[in-house]
Amino acid sequence: MTPRFGALFFRQVIRPTLRHPLLPALNVLCIAAGITVFLAVQMANRGALESFRNAVSLVAGRAHLEVRGDLPEVILPAVGRVAGISVATPVVEGIVTLPDEPGEYLRVLGVDPFTGEDLRVFQLTSVGNESLDFEKWLREPLTIAVTADRAGSDPIRVVADGHVVELEPGFVLKTDDAAVRSDSRLVAMDIGWAQELLGRRGRLTSIQILLTDPLKAAEVARAIEKVVPSDANVGPPARRGAETEVMLAAFQLNLTALSLVSMVVGVFLIYNSLSATVVRRRVEIGILRANGASRKEIAALFLGEGLIAGVAGTVLGIVAAGPLAGVLAAPVAQTVSSLYTLVSIEHPVLSAGQVLLAFVVGIGASLVAAWRPAAEAAACDPASVLHPGSVMESFRIRSGIWLPFGLAAIGVAGLLSWWSLHGGGSFLGFAAVGFVIAGSAMIVPAAAILLAGMIRGRGWLARLSAQHLVRALHRNAVTIAALAIAAGMTVSVSVMIHSFRASVNSWIGQTLVADLFIAPAANEIVGLQTFVPDPAVAWVRQDPRISEVATFREIPVRWDGRTVSLGVIEGRARGELQFLRAIPGAAAAFFLPDHLVVSESFSTRHGTQPGDRLRIATPRGEREFLVAGVIKDFTRDSGLLLMDQKNFSASWSDARVHSLALKLRNPQDADAVAADFRAAVGTTGEFSIYTNFGLRSRVMEIFDQTFAVTSVLRGISVVVAIAGVFLSLTTLVIEREREIGVLRSIGASARQVQALVFAEAGMIGLLASVVGVACGAGMAMILTWVINKAFFGWTIDLRYPLDVLATTPLWLIPAALAAAWLPALRASRIPPAQAIRFE
Repeated sequence: MTPRFGALFFRQVIRPTLRHPLLPALNVLCIAAGITVFLAVQMANRGALESFRNAVSLVAGRAHLEVRGDLPEVILPAVGRVAGISVATPVVEGIVTLPDEPGEYLRVLGVDPFTGEDLRVFQLTSVGNESLDFEKWLREPLTIAVTADRAGSDPIRVVADGHVVELEPGFVLKTDDAAVRSDSRLVAMDIGWAQELLGRRGRLTSIQILLTDPLKAAEVARAIEKVVPSDANVGPPARRGAETEVMLAAFQLNLTALSLVSMVVGVFLIYNSLSATVVRRRVEIGILRANGASRKEIAALFLGEGLIAGVAGTVLGIVAAGPLAGVLAAPVAQTVSSLYTLVSIEHPVLSAGQVLLAFVVGIGASLVAAWRPAAEAAACDPASVLHPGSVMESFRIRSGIWLPFGLAAIGVAGLLSWWSLHGGGSFLGFAAVGFVIAGSAMIVPAAAILLAGMIRGRGWLARLSAQHLVRALHRNAVTIAALAIAAGMTVSVSVMIHSFRASVNSWIGQTLVADLFIAPAANEIVGLQTFVPDPAVAWVRQDPRISEVATFREIPVRWDGRTVSLGVIEGRARGELQFLRAIPGAAAAFFLPDHLVVSESFSTRHGTQPGDRLRIATPRGEREFLVAGVIKDFTRDSGLLLMDQKNFSASWSDARVHSLALKLRNPQDADAVAADFRAAVGTTGEFSIYTNFGLRSRVMEIFDQTFAVTSVLRGISVVVAIAGVFLSLTTLVIEREREIGVLRSIGASARQVQALVFAEAGMIGLLASVVGVACGAGMAMILTWVINKAFFGWTIDLRYPLDVLATTPLWLIPAALAAAWLPALRASRIPPAQAIRFE
């Protein structure tokens, strides 16, 4: 930077900014809004991952290998004798819920204090003492170790294995590894008492292993596999985390893409606000050019202003991202816990990498947005700029050029969508959405000219406002495009959610046909962790009012080197399977030995088709199952295998179930059966009992909670876009000062001037509504048929909700009119003499 340019930058950028801070502040706020949304989503996503990684680290500690599964504890000595193992310690994990704090839970970790000291990343101590009272630890069955913030608290009532018990905090759990955060929901107890509490007598969930030589992990793992059940999972703890992160990737990518739409809208806004700065300083620019300032120097001035706004906006966005991430954390955690794995985002994580990414995105977006206004300023002809009446004409755009490009972009979006569905890569769907957005934006000028032509002969107000709209397309086209994109995003996501909701509703209508559904209440909070107690199963099987009992359970199994979910059903009270593709006679073949079905998402992810054979690890060795068909299933996007209970019992000696579905002889007896069940086998807090209608309502409630985060992001984008209308009209009022002065001088009233601004704003809102609905309809197709299919594997029937499409203009046009209020007021107060004094 030369001294001359530094002085010029101070006089033309810094000093005017201090004198007139409104527009520069808006620049900063535009950047900050986009960065806040983008970074908050990144923080929530990372918080979910860190929560899971932390949970793995707290259990696995410093282990090099782990044996994981439903393990008999008698295999522990055999594992410990494998050559190369230094320490092998048993672990029991489980989740208990807090009936006094709905929605809350504790993660119980049963540990052996004698064998796991070298492995654990936490210390067990007595209250007020650095050492552990082993006698008390082993003697008292319900005494637990809690984190320091819970130490000394009152007994904690929990529901564990269908029973209400009180746990007594008597020890302190201290994390001694800086890389692992303390988790207030984690409690530890002696492994024997944990087995009793969690109903896992004689069973382990994992064996954590420390090796004498970590470089021989693969060799030791192969040796361990020979002495453990064939369905046990042997490998480094990190592999379990990697598998979960792969499952989470699609969900997090979609959230990130949605947050970036807010940034795209923000770029349009920044363009408008910097354009306003160029207009406000056009006289100074003309004088500078007339006195020898080069085009490069003028462009550098405004790029520098954009850079300053980018840095300041990014810093402000980083500060504001924390509170918004806190708002997003709950719905993100709830969705991840429902669909993937139990997480709790207590503190959204902000890393140095995220901060760096925020600066790259924020500064990059601001420079992209500033490029066109800077070029516009550099191209100013001093003679024209210093003649106020010609300012508008100097910025005209040619709509005919953009229309073919817009149509071509939409055509490319169609080709990319087809390519994505036919093996071209799942990310092409996002590129297709980008081309739809770009194409819609490029169509705006032609749409504006068409609208102006349709209303030009309908009175002086319509004629004059239409002329204003077309003459100012260099501003209005950008404003309309930004507002249309925000509206299009709202429409597209609404259509996708409506279509998804309708498909799920249709599916559960055929799947949930029982009259009464019973499951442990804990499973609603922590997933399928708790089994229905045997006395409860026995009670429903002998009640004469119940005509049929169906059961369901789900377990992880190993297939093709990965962990997948296996669902097991018994009875037909849950409804019939909905086959999408199947072998002949699949409905009957499902119940034949060594047969199963796969969900559509499993088929999409792994290419599994009817007639294929899958080799699955079972406690009795690997067994081969024939795929009878592909079924519709919306329970999990990672995919599901489903088999009949008789097939399951042939390989797994475990009759426990996670839920019951009851078909009643008289559906009117549902409330009475539920009340008698509670009186016989459990208190109110231990079981969730739903009627058919109640469960359907609960499923839809969970569905709506899953998409709650998108509502926050959509709302922010729309608010940011509407602010663009205010900026654009403010800029246009500045550009039209002379014209407004002429109108006032020949008799136009202040109200008539205001009416002109409002009429133009109304046309902006109308055009944004029409283009936005069309853009949203196109994006909805890609979201529903392409991106959803590529990332989640579900087929959704596209349905356009007419209320969403029809009401878009009803809120968008009034919003545009509201944004025009201050610019209209400013226009009506322009002194005519001052505005035309140059003449």
